[in-house]
Amino acid sequence: MKKLQFVALVALAASATACRFGQRHTTIMENGNGVMVKIEYVGQTYFNDEGTAIRSISPNGYVKYKRDDQELLAESDRNGKITYELNDGGKQTILNQDDKAFLAQAVKDMIKHGHYADKR
Repeated sequence: MKKLQFVALVALAASATACRFGQRHTTIMENGNGVMVKIEYVGQTYFNDEGTAIRSISPNGYVKYKRDDQELLAESDRNGKITYELNDGGKQTILNQDDKAFLAQAVKDMIKHGHYADKR
């Protein structure tokens, strides 16, 4: 019985992580001049040509960006649809002008710190 419970637990853990299995997980951190920047991502993130927005994220991938007290989480579902969460403000798919300005600054900062993929 214990063996069956162990197998069930392993299967549950494997299925919970299977969505991102095989994708590279990367973290970039910089702490200098009183500013802390952390960029964490799984999969590939592609930015627009202007470097001000996210064009796409590989299916089931995400990018987390934090600069001091400002945070961004952009996640892609299995179909590539992106949802955003800015400063713990709840998930959304459409950004207002203020959110777009924050996203543009975050993308520029991510590119500056080396997070970018070849254009697709």
